[in-house]
Amino acid sequence: MRDYSFYTLLYVDVAGESAATNGVHGDFDRQIQTYIRCCQTLSKSLEFFTSKELVVLTNQREYLEHYSQDLHVVEIPFQLNVPRKVAFYSAHFKLDVFQYFKSLGDGSGYCILIDSDVLCLSAMPTNLKNCIDSNIPTFYNVTSQRYPAYGRDRLIQDKDILMSGKSSLGIWVGGEFLGGDSEFYAQLDEEIQLLQDDYFQNCQLFHHQGDEVLVSVALEKLMRKGMYCCDVGSFGVISRFWSVPTLHVQNRWKAFESNFLIHLPMDKSYISNLRRVDSSIKTRLGRYLYWKIIVNYLKDCIKKMLPFLSKR
Repeated sequence: MRDYSFYTLLYVDVAGESAATNGVHGDFDRQIQTYIRCCQTLSKSLEFFTSKELVVLTNQREYLEHYSQDLHVVEIPFQLNVPRKVAFYSAHFKLDVFQYFKSLGDGSGYCILIDSDVLCLSAMPTNLKNCIDSNIPTFYNVTSQRYPAYGRDRLIQDKDILMSGKSSLGIWVGGEFLGGDSEFYAQLDEEIQLLQDDYFQNCQLFHHQGDEVLVSVALEKLMRKGMYCCDVGSFGVISRFWSVPTLHVQNRWKAFESNFLIHLPMDKSYISNLRRVDSSIKTRLGRYLYWKIIVNYLKDCIKKMLPFLSKR
């Protein structure tokens, strides 16, 4: 089988004390430690099910190694000038990661970039192995989760800002999974370089700020030029599961149990505190999500009832 590696980005913004959003609380050190522990859990789960270690790409290797000696940490150059006002500040540095993958050359094999708040739940499916062996770029299409919240026309409108007169298809690419060889990342980076100045100048116009905007536009442009890319979400390589109420219709947890990877944006604290990784991880995760959803539902019911109770 063609060689492949798993990577994640942990950019440490010490000066701005900005770590992340979506379910991470506390001061800067506590936030960073949560992310480091998420990386450790992700690495353990990948090793258990695939025998592959996770490579953590960062701008502060010594900082991370101060908190953890267990991770494979690689410091890479970061050159992107990201405006401080932009949301998901640290996530934008994935664009520098694409340049790093490009610089590795053909000998790097197939590079899979995933978010740190992801867990591996089972052995790698044959579908993904075939993509890697055939050197087919892979991505995760989250359009069905975006348009119920923002509308189909809004997704198209946002991408049209960067599409230079062409009408976009409105396909939205999730930032939690992207795979390909150095040539793919070179082509992706070339398209992004043509877009990023316009993006940063107009970033306040987009319904979402982050690497997803640029990757969604760049990948659509590459596909229009004839590049075949595979949506691995269509056969359960990865899914994004929200443990909080959503505007889109989300399947019950049972529909995700056969997944290879699961992205849990609102459950970083749970992931960071998960000490045991074994074949029972799906059962324990399912139990945790079930009770969290029940508790959130009850809280929502109580919140809706309070105005009526106060009138009595």
